[in-house]
Amino acid sequence: MLRSVCGVQYRLFFQSRSLHGSWNCLQQQQLNKEKFILNVTPRSLNLLETPTLNQRRFLFSSKSSEETEKPKEEGEQPEVSENEKKLEGKVVELEEKSAELLDKYRRSLADFENLRNRMNKQVADAKVFGIQGFCKDLLDVADVLAKAVESVPEEAIKSESHYLKDMHQGLKLTQSQLLHVFERHGLTQENPLGEKFDPNKHDALFQIPVPDKEANTVVDVQKVGYILQGRTIRPAAVGVSRKP
Repeated sequence: MLRSVCGVQYRLFFQSRSLHGSWNCLQQQQLNKEKFILNVTPRSLNLLETPTLNQRRFLFSSKSSEETEKPKEEGEQPEVSENEKKLEGKVVELEEKSAELLDKYRRSLADFENLRNRMNKQVADAKVFGIQGFCKDLLDVADVLAKAVESVPEEAIKSESHYLKDMHQGLKLTQSQLLHVFERHGLTQENPLGEKFDPNKHDALFQIPVPDKEANTVVDVQKVGYILQGRTIRPAAVGVSRKP
C-alpha cells in the first residue's frame, strides 16, 4: 500500500515538474514575442518606413526635376534656332565673300596673263624692231646712193673716161651690198610701180589722169618705201592715176 502511494506521489512530482517547465517555456516565448514587438515598434518602423519614403521622395523629386528640366529644354530651343539663323547668315556672308574673292583672283590671273603676253610681245618686237631707228637713218644713205647711180646716163658712161665708169660701177656695187644687208635683217624695199594703191604702204602725193589705167593705180614712184618684218617704216611716195 505504501509503495503504491509513493509511486503515485513520484509520478505527480514529475508531472508537476514537467508542467512547470512547459509553463516556463510558454512564459519565455511570450516574453520574447513582447520583446520583439517592443523592439520593432518604435524605431524599426521608422527604419522600415524611411526607405519607402526615400523612394517616394526620389520618385517625386525625379518627376519634378524632369518637369523642371523640360521647360528649360523647351526654353533653349528658340536660342538654338536663333544661333542656327546667325550661323546660316554667317555662312551666306562667307560664301559671298569667297565668291567675290574668287572672282577677283580670276580677274587678276587674267590681267596677269594679258600683261605677260603683252610683255612677251614687246620683248619679241624689241628683238625684231630694235634696229628700226638705225634702219631709218640708213634709208637716207640708200636714197643718196640710188640718186647718184640714176644721175649718170649710160651715154656718158660709154663716151667718158674709164674712171667715171669705174666710179659708177662702185656706186652700184655699194647700193646692191647695202640692199643685201637690209634684206638680211628683214628690211625690204617697196617699189609699187603699176600696183594698186595701198594706204597702209603708200603715200599718194598727186593724181594723174591716165585713160588706159584703172583708177588708183600707182603710175609714178617719187621715193621707194621700206618694210621691216612686215611693218612699214617708210611708205612709198607715189602718184596715182584717176579717170580723165
